[in-house]
Amino acid sequence: MCNPDPVRNWLIGIAATISAAAITIGIAIAFNVSLWPYLAPPIMFTAAGLTGIAVLWCGFAINALNVLDACTGKRCIGQSGNIRRVLIAVGTVLGIQATACVIVALVSAVPFLSQPAMWVIFGALFAQAALVLTAIAFFNNLATCARSAG
Repeated sequence: MCNPDPVRNWLIGIAATISAAAITIGIAIAFNVSLWPYLAPPIMFTAAGLTGIAVLWCGFAINALNVLDACTGKRCIGQSGNIRRVLIAVGTVLGIQATACVIVALVSAVPFLSQPAMWVIFGALFAQAALVLTAIAFFNNLATCARSAG
């Protein structure tokens, strides 16, 4: 029996890290319009770091898929391919968002200046989390196939 659980665990970790990054940006948004806007840059750099970790974890999830594919052979290639394509897309967009977080962090100490960009990144991260949840939904088909293939 092939074990698909590492793939699921990475997907959950990616979704949690993206959510943490989005919440961190929400905090930076609040500080940017408060009496302490100088706290927004380090918080945005933290969000960039979390987003970068999520990119790294997308790579680990793809590696877990590769291991699972080696176990299942070609039997579950369609199911793993769906998840692989989602992870490649999510990783690419998260890389862009991590870069955006760094750029916005450089100007986020100025009150209100970076608000539009922060809100765009905030919303885009939640959209990415929803895309990862789609991959988790695809995981059920992959798990069924992998457990019967082993």
